[in-house]
Amino acid sequence: MYEKQVMNRKTSSQELYLLSCGYEECPPQHSYGPGIRHYDTIHFVLSGRGHYFVNDRHYRLGADQCFYIPPDTATFYKSEPSDPWTYVWICFGGTRTGQLLGHCRLSPDSLVQPLPSCEPYRQAVLELMEHPQLTPANECYIQSSLYRIIAMLEEQSGASYHSIESADNLYITQAVAYIRNSTSLDITVADICEYLHISRSYLFELFRRHLSLSPQEFLVSAKIIHARELLTMTDIPIADVAASSGYQNQFAFSRAFKKETGMAPREYREKYRHASNLLNC
Repeated sequence: MYEKQVMNRKTSSQELYLLSCGYEECPPQHSYGPGIRHYDTIHFVLSGRGHYFVNDRHYRLGADQCFYIPPDTATFYKSEPSDPWTYVWICFGGTRTGQLLGHCRLSPDSLVQPLPSCEPYRQAVLELMEHPQLTPANECYIQSSLYRIIAMLEEQSGASYHSIESADNLYITQAVAYIRNSTSLDITVADICEYLHISRSYLFELFRRHLSLSPQEFLVSAKIIHARELLTMTDIPIADVAASSGYQNQFAFSRAFKKETGMAPREYREKYRHASNLLNC
């Protein structure tokens, strides 16, 4: 038996108001959409797994993650049949939602956040649902709980009025580490976006602002640095160097390598074989 509880109740605050909230243990075949909502929604995944689709992006979600559904955006989400999820959600609006969600690092460009635990959000949503009658006293309880949920999100995302730059730096650090630590450089900009749960346009903006490079330019540079190491420190065939550096086509590899270094791979190997300071070549 799968449980679902919903409370639909609009509070009167203009800055931040509740529209609905709920708790649902989803069956394996559960799905919602494709649909468009005209208000902000956050789901907090308590257990199980599911899939979230928005703007050609696919997020695979599990316990202790939240996902944000922006208003006026076509979305679709569904349970993982082998391990259906359970979640709580809040639907809300108001003149301050954009500012408050920005402090929580939730936006159309950043739709998913990991959380230490979603249990506090379950408790807060269930407390919201204890006040179904919209009396003045209950509205105070509801508004307090709603602000508490936003405050917990802000705190757990490390948000402050001065933390946006730090958040940007964190994304850059994670992106660079992901590229450098990849066992195979056969990765794409789309892979980086999926890993960070941010949009391609936001990743491009971050790289341009902080590194003066596009993500693709940085990725190519990382691949060529890896290739230079293999060419000078090993004797493996150039075709294998290309494959190890993320190029399935040797001609494309040679063209990219020459554009970056001014030399063909074979020429570079002959000139710098066993060089001790190859990265300064």
